[in-house]
Amino acid sequence: MISVDPRIAGFASWYEIFPRSQGSDPARPGTFKGCIERLPDIKEMGFNVLYLTPIFPIGETNRVGRSGSKVAEPGDPGSTWAIGNHIGGHKTINPDLGSMEDFASLLDAARSAGIEVALDMAFQCSPDHPYVREHPEWFNHRPDGSIRYAENLPKKYFDIYPINFDQPDPLPLWRELRSVFQFWIQHGIKIFRVDNPHTKPLDFWNWCLSSLKRKYPDTVFLAEAFTRPKLMYGLSKAGFNE
Repeated sequence: MISVDPRIAGFASWYEIFPRSQGSDPARPGTFKGCIERLPDIKEMGFNVLYLTPIFPIGETNRVGRSGSKVAEPGDPGSTWAIGNHIGGHKTINPDLGSMEDFASLLDAARSAGIEVALDMAFQCSPDHPYVREHPEWFNHRPDGSIRYAENLPKKYFDIYPINFDQPDPLPLWRELRSVFQFWIQHGIKIFRVDNPHTKPLDFWNWCLSSLKRKYPDTVFLAEAFTRPKLMYGLSKAGFNE
């Protein structure tokens, strides 16, 4: 089968924003409505992709503070990449940003301005993510039974649990992660910036992206990967457009 990348995969100008930083009142957290207010400026600067950092609920446990402090003060929002809390995980919007209807309004307003919205997708979890409660086997455990947090020495991320793809039967995990993409595609997202895909198995990406692209051929996947050329080539063959 021959497939052709969507035109926007060939060339696009991306503008990255943290939605909670958008708004006219610096004393109040930004929302999707604040993002809509920014669209004319972003359009005038010549950008045609609005890249949103994670918009999901943020964990409370081991939440980081301002400027990466290991201790969060009351009111500190935490890292947007520490995904999930009692409200939900990767299929839930952080209510501080707005509702699903507000998100749909942002997509509509962006497309009316000739801008496509890209969503950050990081397959990792805060200690409060529903996956941790419902599927503890999807994470790496220490001998004492506690779950290993993410490390990229010398950095340690106590607020993030990486997912363990080394499963006796990987399909339940794979299907769940694929369903995250499907959920957001069905809610209007056509571009994903995938966080660190080179740290996940190529077999997973081959399986996941091939099935998604058969059903949603106009979807674009950008690999945020800084790694060896051979692995970059493998990600491209697996279905990443960029």
